[in-house]
Amino acid sequence: MNELSNKIRERIDANNVTPLPRWRFLLLRSSFWLLAGLSVIIGSLAVATILFLFVDYHTHGLWAVSHDVTEFLAMMPFAWIIVLVLFMIIAETSIEHTRRGYRYRLRTIVSLSMLLSIIFGSILNVMGVGKMTHEILREFPLYRSVTYDSQDAWSRPVLGRLAGVVLSVQNDSNFSIMDFNGHIWQVRLATSTNGLSAPEASSTVRMSGILEASSSIFIAHSIHEWEQ
Repeated sequence: MNELSNKIRERIDANNVTPLPRWRFLLLRSSFWLLAGLSVIIGSLAVATILFLFVDYHTHGLWAVSHDVTEFLAMMPFAWIIVLVLFMIIAETSIEHTRRGYRYRLRTIVSLSMLLSIIFGSILNVMGVGKMTHEILREFPLYRSVTYDSQDAWSRPVLGRLAGVVLSVQNDSNFSIMDFNGHIWQVRLATSTNGLSAPEASSTVRMSGILEASSSIFIAHSIHEWEQ
């Protein structure tokens, strides 16, 4: 035993091995908890944005109109769901590497991370953080390419949906509009729309109707104010 101890000491001396200071271990442990907390925060932002998108669909009447399979799948916020799952995994891994992390079951850690993300995400959505996060990220082309919101859904005149800002009003049944993508359309009210008149200039509206074949004329059957 003494011989083994001597050999260990000789090797330590030969390799100039020195013990690491306590603060480095404390910093490492703290970093895992910090990473776990950060993962829950990002997961909460993901939940808040997912909730905002679903509420936004409802606010702008998208659950009441028909969708093909491709559009319905596009409406599912898969990008944010992937972010939520990814950071739940990071939170779980980080907690496992803490001092007593080995004591917790995987199911317990995942359930707790999900629960905290849902609770804080719901609170953040009520505070408007989900909407703010979506609107900030929407300025980036990459984000727009992987998300689908009410503006996208109401910018599909081929499917009978058009929305945007009224540029000018020619008469009670004819006006022009610029959609959210910057395209200009001429709108004419359908003859069957009794009591319906052109909206005021500079107002933002959404319309259901029919796009005339091979033209930029949209025949509106219904007009609603765009809910902010």
